[in-house]
Amino acid sequence: MTEVMYRSPTTEDIQSVADRMRLSDVLEVAASHGHTPFNALCAAVSTSTYSFTAVIDGVPEGIFGVAHHGGMSAAVWMLGTDGLTKDPKVFQVETSRIMEGWLEQFAILHNFVDDENEVSKAWLVKAGFTLGEPVPYGVARLPFRYFYRVGTGV
Repeated sequence: MTEVMYRSPTTEDIQSVADRMRLSDVLEVAASHGHTPFNALCAAVSTSTYSFTAVIDGVPEGIFGVAHHGGMSAAVWMLGTDGLTKDPKVFQVETSRIMEGWLEQFAILHNFVDDENEVSKAWLVKAGFTLGEPVPYGVARLPFRYFYRVGTGV
């Protein structure tokens, strides 16, 4: 059985995930912000209210978090390796549980996803997010989709 645990991201976790990041995530952070995988993870972790490393069977496979910048909404994000899809059912259940907790704190969870990032879009839909139509976004002005999920908030 797959073992999933969470911890605060370390520099070693960030480097490990950055070195093995899924190609679709590498392309997404380059198109959205012009970042390398390492810089994208450092920036996301440093601006997040909460962030976690997903350790699957002892290996850091993804880093995710939520950034609250005021108001009732917060931006959610996740960047990872192909190891996140090793046991997609387990990870889907785990991340959905975490999203439910965040939806009790924030009225809306939202962000943008690269329209080419099929794995992330499928995960978002399974996690209850609504995807908008593609719009030009980021430094590359490529098609991205705004996604959101409404919660109870505070």
